[in-house]
Amino acid sequence: MNIFIGHQSKSELLTNFSWGWVILFSCLLCQVGYCQVAVTGKEERITLKDFRFRHPMSVISSEEVAIVKDRIKKRVEPQATAFKQLLTEADRQLDFVADPPESMDIMGGYEKNSNLAENRAWLWRNCHAAYTLALAYTYTGNPKYAKKGVEVLNSWARKGTVFTGQDRGLQLGSHFTPMLYAADLLRSYQGWEQPDRIRFKQWWIENCLVHTADVMRTRSNNWKDHGVLGVMVAAVVFEDTALLEESLNQLLGYYKSNPDRRVARFGTAWKMSKDQRGTYLTAEVTRNGGRSGLTYTFYSLTSGVECLEIARYVGYDFWSAMTPQGANFQGAIEQLFKWSRQGEAFPWNAAPDNKQSSPFNMFEIANNHCTLPGPMKEWLIKNRPIFGVTGDEYVTLNKADVSSLHESGK
Repeated sequence: MNIFIGHQSKSELLTNFSWGWVILFSCLLCQVGYCQVAVTGKEERITLKDFRFRHPMSVISSEEVAIVKDRIKKRVEPQATAFKQLLTEADRQLDFVADPPESMDIMGGYEKNSNLAENRAWLWRNCHAAYTLALAYTYTGNPKYAKKGVEVLNSWARKGTVFTGQDRGLQLGSHFTPMLYAADLLRSYQGWEQPDRIRFKQWWIENCLVHTADVMRTRSNNWKDHGVLGVMVAAVVFEDTALLEESLNQLLGYYKSNPDRRVARFGTAWKMSKDQRGTYLTAEVTRNGGRSGLTYTFYSLTSGVECLEIARYVGYDFWSAMTPQGANFQGAIEQLFKWSRQGEAFPWNAAPDNKQSSPFNMFEIANNHCTLPGPMKEWLIKNRPIFGVTGDEYVTLNKADVSSLHESGK
């Protein structure tokens, strides 16, 4: 942008300089999401034309990083405390030794003698280390964190781990995607050699993406949410516009009738429903006779809101999108809070599982984009920093009160 042209007076220079900053600030606001295209749910298709990738833009954007850094510098809560916790954990992870296997057979959770819990923990401890270190590098610029984070990524790629088993696509999307968060955050680190970057990309596409993409394209319940997230983040990290467009349209499909496997298995064509019982995820609330209804709703929304964040970075705000019946993410999240934290009767089971260890990141992210009821805001303030094994485990540090909703005093 050429702000100054020819010989100008001092007043003209100041005027042009001021307008230059106004234009620059306006551009930044558009990138953060204040000028997003509001998706209604009625669109036929999303098409990415002349789209340009920016990094990071998976778990957090570069504009949000700048806001959080400023809050850390000024010791603003909750970022100040959350940042200290991040650094404590990052320093601990400097001693982590990656342990990728030659192959990993990820069995289904309902299979006899299932190894699901073991493999979930295995996947998570490695991507937790990589993501923690990458995020610490992002906020501090200290290369010791980046070097160790890259070491974890390279270890898995060089081993070339092959995944088999009934649950591989589901678990790679839900419990291993933070490995991609790390890759996105470490993109600017010069110490990640090009041959290693290429090897990581090829390994991920051939051994991880193929499975999450299959889940995204063939499933309809929480499996689909985890698949969409895995594909969407991979599309960002590897700058695949076609794949990103496909994942956005899969997300758009949540607001449309889809009479396929969903009808045959769940008796409805809608991902989300709204009736006298509230707003809910149709395929989740009935799990195990409703006993696991809350658990699976948490699973689904945890990945779902992360997908909405990436969509927002691309330029599409899904928070306004609704089905013809008025069901949307905000309504489902507020209803989940009433059932799980306020003790409102759950229509599908009198005593549903209600785990205190559930991932609550959807409450923090929704608070950033919606005007939530007072009890939800109070609960957030009391329980920060929010933490969960899946989704963004550092969601309070990355997202708490950083949007225009809070800056405008709403």
